[in-house]
Amino acid sequence: MYGCRNKEEFYTSKGKTFMVERIEPRGKYGKAYGYCMWEGKRNDEYMKETYPDITDGEIPCCGCGDWVLVDVPGVDMNEVFPIHKPDDIIQFGQHKGETYREIYRKDPKYIYWLLEQDYYFNIDMDALTGLDPKDPQYKEKVNKEVDRVFEFVKVDDIIDFGKYKGKTYRQVFKEDSQYILWFVQNNNRLHLDLESFTKMILNKE
Repeated sequence: MYGCRNKEEFYTSKGKTFMVERIEPRGKYGKAYGYCMWEGKRNDEYMKETYPDITDGEIPCCGCGDWVLVDVPGVDMNEVFPIHKPDDIIQFGQHKGETYREIYRKDPKYIYWLLEQDYYFNIDMDALTGLDPKDPQYKEKVNKEVDRVFEFVKVDDIIDFGKYKGKTYRQVFKEDSQYILWFVQNNNRLHLDLESFTKMILNKE
């Protein structure tokens, strides 16, 4: 059984989704068959009203939207999506052929990127980082490791992207303060040292 819906809605059982009981791969998309669910409950009326000509259970536009794999009857999902160990070799991407341990040593952000991109990608991060969950300071050490990997970006760091590439955030603020204000409010990629940016913006430096 598969679930097709927006991921955020799936885990709160809200909105419309489709439970897929059968698929027929063909080309890039193929066809899917199943039934509609609304607010977590089966709703056959939606299909009848919206797609009156479809009577065989086909799900229209099945190649659109987000898909979330829910369950495969008779299969242990931990076998389908195993927890990778540090010395396992990655079989795809720019680091293909390397172990996760090797990757983490030289490009740790890539591991976090994998975890963020794929809900079903699992790796033993404790073994990879050498942290012990039983350690009384475990949470503090986890946060410290994350801060180490994602170094804080400060106002005097050089920008390596966009139209102001090659200049510091402080230089850009003097030229185009609105750009920096927009950047700080909309940034979801960099780990900003908000204290230094706030001081600069409020002219307290």
